[in-house]
Amino acid sequence: MTELKIVQMNEYELIAAQRAQILALLKDCFPGYFEERHYFKQMSQQRLLAYADGTLVGQLGLEHRAIRVGDQCATIFGVVDLCVTEKERRQGVATALMKTVEQTAKTHDIHFCLLFADEHDFYQKLGYRHAKNNCIWLGIDDGQSTGLIERQITDCMLVKRISGEIDWNETQTIDLLGHLF
Repeated sequence: MTELKIVQMNEYELIAAQRAQILALLKDCFPGYFEERHYFKQMSQQRLLAYADGTLVGQLGLEHRAIRVGDQCATIFGVVDLCVTEKERRQGVATALMKTVEQTAKTHDIHFCLLFADEHDFYQKLGYRHAKNNCIWLGIDDGQSTGLIERQITDCMLVKRISGEIDWNETQTIDLLGHLF
């Protein structure tokens, strides 16, 4: 792989060709989840796009929001749909994307990076820990709100403290103040 170039863009700035490239990558990496649109439940606020030789080889969606951690308000970056082309996997692309997110979070005093993933090993090597909190979020299905959902998430939530002194432990309810990303 040649030099990797990472571009951070607002979602609304993506042109049709970029959306098509993102959709193709998502469909390849997550078969059955992305059919007609380049997002699953809701558009991200930003995208980090990784290019090698002018070709999109990796991407992730980035959510910036406030959440409630117990009785405290915290700021987070939510990482969504991290994926890398099969040819470029294990070449540092995903790590570079995640390090870019974390560096941006440090620069702007974001409290935590948070994500939901089935595969934990990669993220745990980067310092993320598996969390099993009770969570509240807005359910979205087929492009419609379905109401508030409250339940313990035991198998897929990973979190990493970036800055600040807010405590995160599994006895606290996490209110995502929006959809599950």
